[in-house]
Amino acid sequence: MIHALNKIVDWVENIMVVILMLVATVVAIVQVVARYVFNNSLYWSEELILYSLITMSFLAASMGVRYAAHISVEMLYAFAGPRLTRVLKYVATLLGFAFAATLVYYGGRLFINTSNMGQLSPAMQVPVAYIYLTIPVAGAFMLVRYLLIFQTLVAGKDYKPLATTMSAT
Repeated sequence: MIHALNKIVDWVENIMVVILMLVATVVAIVQVVARYVFNNSLYWSEELILYSLITMSFLAASMGVRYAAHISVEMLYAFAGPRLTRVLKYVATLLGFAFAATLVYYGGRLFINTSNMGQLSPAMQVPVAYIYLTIPVAGAFMLVRYLLIFQTLVAGKDYKPLATTMSAT
């Protein structure tokens, strides 16, 4: 079940990041054209770009767990024996899980409190609570990732992150 959830989260993250990047890029280009060609600025463009970048940042935190791209002290594994290395991996996974759970809990509280206040963004007049909803959603995505890592460790296997390919050609 964790693997199925992980695939769904992969798909949602990938689609959302592509859409948000596209929106931010297109709106930035349109804003530059509007400002310098038509001498008329889009008053809401900076806010939309900012919210897109914020959302992408939180989604990227979850993707960082999946690709094992977050900072870690792997030098400890080189000096530790196999048994201690395994314990360290469990500890790192549990700490990551606790962090993700904290994001879900406090991000959820922030969303609810802001939603109850009815605060609107200055330019676009959308509820700010929707922007804050990104925090618990990204935390939930991270929880799924850490559950997958924990399940892999409990099964006695090494977690193999998704490979990223980078090429100069």
